Amino acid sequence: MKRNFWVTGTVALALGVVGCQPPAPEPEDVAEVTARRSGDLVRNIGSSMRTLSNLSALKTLTEVTSTIGGFGDVGGGLQGLSITRMAEVAPLPVPGAPDEATSQAQAALVEKYLRERIFIEANVEETQGSSTTFRITGEDLCSDGSTPAAPACVTAVDKYELRIRATNKGNAGLELELLFGANRTEPLSLSFSDVRVGMIVDLGGVKDTVKQLSPETELPRVMVGRVELALTSKGPRDVEFQTSILDALSVEWDTTAGGYAFSTAKASPLSEMKVWQKDGANWARVALKLGTTEIRTPYQGAKAEFSGQQYVASLSGLSYAMEAQEGSEALTLAHIGLGEAQSYLALGGHKLTTVDLNALSGRHFDLHIAKGTDGRAVLSVRPELDLSVFTNMEPVYEYAEGEEPIADFTKNFQLRLSGGDAPSVRPVPANTSTGFPGGLQVVSGELSVAVNDSRVTVPATKCLVKERTTSGSTTGVGFEARDCQ
Repeated sequence: MKRNFWVTGTVALALGVVGCQPPAPEPEDVAEVTARRSGDLVRNIGSSMRTLSNLSALKTLTEVTSTIGGFGDVGGGLQGLSITRMAEVAPLPVPGAPDEATSQAQAALVEKYLRERIFIEANVEETQGSSTTFRITGEDLCSDGSTPAAPACVTAVDKYELRIRATNKGNAGLELELLFGANRTEPLSLSFSDVRVGMIVDLGGVKDTVKQLSPETELPRVMVGRVELALTSKGPRDVEFQTSILDALSVEWDTTAGGYAFSTAKASPLSEMKVWQKDGANWARVALKLGTTEIRTPYQGAKAEFSGQQYVASLSGLSYAMEAQEGSEALTLAHIGLGEAQSYLALGGHKLTTVDLNALSGRHFDLHIAKGTDGRAVLSVRPELDLSVFTNMEPVYEYAEGEEPIADFTKNFQLRLSGGDAPSVRPVPANTSTGFPGGLQVVSGELSVAVNDSRVTVPATKCLVKERTTSGSTTGVGFEARDCQ
């Protein structure tokens, strides 16, 4: 009797659990949720981008980058290293802003497709548990219904046997999984809640899908990792876009020359772009935090000691965070850095190039940009800016027949702005009447540029400018300190 009681209780509990599962969503419910959220997101993203593009601080940053870019290459032989490129190490990912009419039209088109072409009763293939599966054809995707679908488009879509499985997640919202082919591989999933839309791409799923649909396609030997794109929208003035590497990415492929590989660490979030309103003013935030990233390529030179080895380019990281307020021309780029360790290019046991940023001062710095009373931008850093680059390509250099030995392959480059609480500089334009070529004036602290044993030091009030000589560098650096005439 006691045993029967436990059997009865277990069955009742199981039935209760099953009974708590949310029902499969109806087609009109899926259409309403996806259309409404997608349309709102398109409109709100357009509004946010227009706000972002109008921020005075971003215009100031663009002006500063353009002015500093006029310096060109530095260091008498450090090819490819320029102040312009250093300023572009962490570009701000600010896309163009569509006008309101374009945003409205795009949103209406998305809503029309979802409500009238995709999530309709005629496309329901099966219902199981909490899920409804829709079979999507080329006729559904290749036309909005106002004109016939192009036959070539229909054929191209139909070969993928596309399905969308919509799962009711109860209070968590709605989840959509894109299914490809007869085996229904799942490379992509989307989630919809009241304020958030997320998309997850699984590289392993992408590989399986391509292998199934196009067996002849050559794919990397290894494809693993997951990436998420998420949009959170609480209104036209409160939108946040994030990307994340949920699981570390790794891609490896083989060629006749050798193996190649790319990898990057988990980063959640990897990037952020947010626009919101506070105290009646529009604000924006743009941030990036890339983890350790490596690229490996095969050595293809003639030196036997390196046969079968790989070049390794390792970036320890890349980060910054910027906030700007509408109406303010000042902004701060916080926590600018190249990771927590040295970045380098190596072959075998030889480091051919190394890069260190603020190695002795936390490996990060904050950059503040504000316009002075004369309208010129002033750039200040905390605690300092100390960039060091070392190169030595001798281990891989191959002499041509009869070529004279090169005396010194080693180059050490250092750019340092330091001294005081927040050392600062400002770009000064050229003055044709005095012959001043334009340069960087040190407002506070001290600026120095060094190449090997040669160094130019610029004290406060003086300017760093290109050397005036035309017969070669006299400082060994390519720059000199002089009055800001």
